[in-house]
Order: sequence, then structure tokens, then C-alpha cells
Amino acid sequence: MPDRSFHPHVLIPQEHIGWYIEQPESVLNVRSPQVGRFALNYLDPMLDTHQDMYLMDVLRKDVTRNLARLQPAIYQGMKESVDNIFGTDGNTIREIRLFDVMSKIVFKSQSRVFVGPPLCQDQTFLAALAFFAKWLGAGGIIVGQYTPKVFKALIGYPAAIPIFISKRIAFRYLVPEIKKRLARLEQKRSNPEMSWEQPSDMLGWVVNAAADRKHPQADRPEAIAERIMFLMLGGIHTTIITATNAFVDLLSSPQMNFDRLREETASIFRSEEDWKDHDLLRELIYTDSTIRETLRLSPPLSRLLLREVAAEKGLQLPDGQRLSKGTWVAVTPVGVHSDERFYSNPEHYEPFRFVERLKPKEAAPDDEKNQSSLFPSGKPQGLSTASDTYLAFGYGRHSCPGRWFVAFQLKLLLAYIIKYYDFEPLKNRPPYSIFGDSIIPFTGTVLKVKRRNDH
Repeated sequence: MPDRSFHPHVLIPQEHIGWYIEQPESVLNVRSPQVGRFALNYLDPMLDTHQDMYLMDVLRKDVTRNLARLQPAIYQGMKESVDNIFGTDGNTIREIRLFDVMSKIVFKSQSRVFVGPPLCQDQTFLAALAFFAKWLGAGGIIVGQYTPKVFKALIGYPAAIPIFISKRIAFRYLVPEIKKRLARLEQKRSNPEMSWEQPSDMLGWVVNAAADRKHPQADRPEAIAERIMFLMLGGIHTTIITATNAFVDLLSSPQMNFDRLREETASIFRSEEDWKDHDLLRELIYTDSTIRETLRLSPPLSRLLLREVAAEKGLQLPDGQRLSKGTWVAVTPVGVHSDERFYSNPEHYEPFRFVERLKPKEAAPDDEKNQSSLFPSGKPQGLSTASDTYLAFGYGRHSCPGRWFVAFQLKLLLAYIIKYYDFEPLKNRPPYSIFGDSIIPFTGTVLKVKRRNDH
């Protein structure tokens, strides 16, 4: 099937996923369709996409293992944003545009993790970053997925101008900070007694990794700055969309679902200090299941595990079909997540669907096949767990490396808002729209919200 830009695509069935993800890069290439899908060679032609794989290790290791240390600062920033926008007067009802509000809260919170202070507090830098994300996101879909190849340069290069301008503005703030950190890191390594310590944020961990790689041209400050900006774009996009969808799902479902989540958060977070305890987040079982169910029904992308056939002689699928070199291959998560073999009543929103399956050993005998697929390792699956039947974050060695951070932020955000705020229910769930292969919630949803009087 061709996409809107007439590039040939093949969607493989769920049965082939295990075989598919084991194919080597020489057979199924990951990087080429990523560049083509978002037209990066037109919108950001100077970007070196062959030197950033080490960033995936930084996301998997440094960010994930430092979440507990970062939680107090993340919580404080998130709390301030929510209280400022939603209000703290229990007698005043405010109207908020949900998507816009989630964008502001998530953007500020993730900026703290990615670049740290003082950059995460600089409004000019943040505005440039937001402009960059908006233009690159929209331009990537329009040029990469809607424009035939013959017209890509004609449309792509002019569209790159606002991206270049916003990037240069952000560089004025980001590059000097990177140079300062690189210089101090070099001094620290020459003199271990030096009192300076690398700040605990994504920028610092990337600077450390770049210094260890010793590729001065590939890892010059401008290149590091650009990679940080791209990483932020991916994390912010997924978190905003999922947070928006989670609330519209909840508020258009029976009130008892919202009440059950409030009971959970009230029983776990009894004091202000509890919000800074990372271990307590693991106890948010119902919240975890609720977000997971939202991602099951509304994954951020309609096509995942995208690859390009790289083998000169093409590729033969397990069913015998042969694909020519250059064909893009993908899996549709919506199809897999709607498969009755893996999910009972799959079209229905059941926020606590995954709570009931936290102990697979309790499964009924006739559900044994279903459970073995949902729990291939014999262990329960949380929000950040990827499998061949749950593809919201991809699957295999190229699954989303930042999914633990996204899950962490979503649970913290939902728990805080649900505990402290009341909402007027929605009569119907607003429909989402498809833009390229992005599944985007309705951005015009307006909610009435009020601080709870007993808080």
C-alpha cells in the first residue's frame, strides 16, 4: 500500500513481528525510513543522523536511573504549573483548553530534565524551542508523508527556513552552556579535586558521553545542541498527546473510574513529601493501567516498527511474499491492539483492564494462550513494558528508549491532578484525527475544573 507521498509500504501481521524484529540492519534498515518519514534531509540537511545512537544509551541508562533523584524538582515544577493554570481557589471554576494546558505543563517539566536550570527557566529559549518543535513536527509530516518525492525539495527547503531560524535562536543559549560544561568537565578530569560536578540533567549526561566518545567533529557543541532539541521533540510530543487522551478517556467514561483513581492516589500520597518518593509511584497500579489502556486505544502513531528493505535481492516474508529493496515495512499498533485474540472486548475502554492481569498465574485455564502472549516472560507488564501484543512504545531493540521517563511523568501528572481537582464530565469522547501517521487528539476540548475544597 502506498502512503500519501506514494512511497510503497507493506504492513505485516502480528504473527510476523517476532521474526521481523530479529532481522539485521543489512536486511531491514531502521535509520533510512526515520529520516524519510520526517523529511530530515530537507528540513534539517546539516543534521548528522549517523552519530546519535549513543544518545539512546544515555536515555536508557542515565535518565532512567536518575529519575528518583530528579523527582522532587520535577514534581515541584509540575505542581507549580498545574496550580497556576488550574487555580487553587476551591470556589472558582475555570475553563481550560486541555491540549494547550498539557502542552505548557509537559514542556516545562521536560525542559527541567533535558537542559536543567537556568535554561529551563529562560522564556526566550523555551519559546524558540517550542517554535522549533512546532515547525519541525508539522513540516516533517507535510513534506515527509504528504509530498511526492518530485516535489519534496520544492516544499521542504522553504519550510526549513523557520526551523533554521528558531534553531539558531535556541543555539544562542544552548551552545554556550554546552561549551561551558565541556570545558569544566575537561578541567574536572584533569583535576579530580575540583569542586564542580556535572549537573544532573540530559544535557550533562550527553556532554559526558560525547567527551568519552572522543569524536570532536561529530560531537561539537552545535551538534550536541541539535540532538538535545530533537530528543526533547520526541518526548514532549508523546507525553502531551497521551496526557490529553488519558483525561478525555476518563472524563467521558463512568465517574466511578475517576473516583477509583482518586482513592488510589489519596491512599498513597498522604503528605507533600510522599510526592517526592519514587518508590510510591510503583504503587499506582490503577493509574498505570489507565494510561496503558489509553495508549492501547490511541497510540501516538498509526505505524510503528518502521523499516526499509535494504538487502539488494529484497526480502521474503514468512508467508512467502517477496518485497523489493527500498520498500518500507511497518506494523499497525491499532490493528494489534484491537485483536480479540489478545484483548477481550477490544473496542471498549476499560481503564483497569491491565490491573486484573497483574498476576498471570491466576488466569483461567481457557485463557492460558491469551496470558502467555500478554506476559511472554511470565511476569506482569507495566506501562513501559513493550511486547508483540502491546506496541505503543515499539518493540525489540529499537523500542522507545525514553519510555520509562514518559511513564514516570504521566503517572506523576495524572495522580496529582486527579487527587486535587474536580472536573465536569464530558458527554462524549471527542474524536481524534489522523495527520500523516500521527494520531492526534482533538485540540479544542474545553474542560471545567475546580480545586477540591478539602485540599
